[in-house]
Amino acid sequence: MPLFDKEEKAFGLDISDTSLRLVQLEKKTKRTQVQLYNELTLPKDCIRSGEIIDSKTFSENFNKLVKTKLGHGTLSREVICSLPESKTFLKFIEFPACPEDQLKDKIQEILPQHLPMAIEDVYLDCQIMSQDAISIKVLVAASSKPIVDSYVKILDSTGFIPVTLELEAVAITRLIVENNNNLEPQIIIDIGANRTGIFLCDNGIIKFTIGLPISGNKINELIQKTLGLDLEKSEQAKIACGLDRNKCHGALEEIFSATVSELIASIEKVMAFYQNDFSNPSKIAKIVLCGGGANMLDLNSAIAKKLNLKVEISNPWKNIVNPNSSYFTPQKSQSFVTALGLGLRGIRPETFL
Repeated sequence: MPLFDKEEKAFGLDISDTSLRLVQLEKKTKRTQVQLYNELTLPKDCIRSGEIIDSKTFSENFNKLVKTKLGHGTLSREVICSLPESKTFLKFIEFPACPEDQLKDKIQEILPQHLPMAIEDVYLDCQIMSQDAISIKVLVAASSKPIVDSYVKILDSTGFIPVTLELEAVAITRLIVENNNNLEPQIIIDIGANRTGIFLCDNGIIKFTIGLPISGNKINELIQKTLGLDLEKSEQAKIACGLDRNKCHGALEEIFSATVSELIASIEKVMAFYQNDFSNPSKIAKIVLCGGGANMLDLNSAIAKKLNLKVEISNPWKNIVNPNSSYFTPQKSQSFVTALGLGLRGIRPETFL
């Protein structure tokens, strides 16, 4: 039974510590377009590290997000919702082939070796990516039970049905891989308001993810502290000047040198881990930056120069029609990649990716 009706519309809800973002996609013949959209900034500490601290405030803001939505059409009551990266785990696992009726027990047996959390404290989901007489390759996702239960409960209380709760990395990768139609190994870097996620993908499949404390908000706070600007002007300076030494008297390049070095060192570790710990690794083809922090001017060039790799900014609109280019500017569009990827899950709900 399909999750959505014949019009193929899908409501993606991106929940973060600082904001809510809504995107409803609709598919007509071969065209996928945004039908409804909105975003809203949450009060401080409404959500902390993915945990909903103030349920009443969250519900009030979610209802406001829904009531003030932009676009046309009726909002679906069925929601595909993101789960916080800090409370989830995703990894590609390969193990010797076994009879199908033993597969579930085998996964349960080997997972504790890989999970950074107790297996009894998480909900598990997995998808067999390939299997033969020798081995089985499985993409495994684990999510904190208290977080999942709280998200389901609060969305139910607002009259919406959370049909799928999905990891941010999966939603983002779905959008970017579909846009690029490129199955060569690539690294996706999502620089969000509160943290940075690095995902290594090969053949369109996430092999593993890591999280970094680097964030758009911390970058803005660093500019604010060093240059004495307010947060709004700090964001503007990050986009307008970035790492260009000819702009803002080169001040931001100096401010960001340590942060950029940390990011590049982490990318190098990801590349080394992939080459050393996975069977038959290939050369990384490129790096794709997304999220609000990807808007920093010349960040892609700095990474490309240091690593001698192609580094590009994601284009969320390659296969989805942008409904309002005045609203979805190139800068703002980067902040909607998760919501758009969630919506795509509803258009074709049969797989992780």
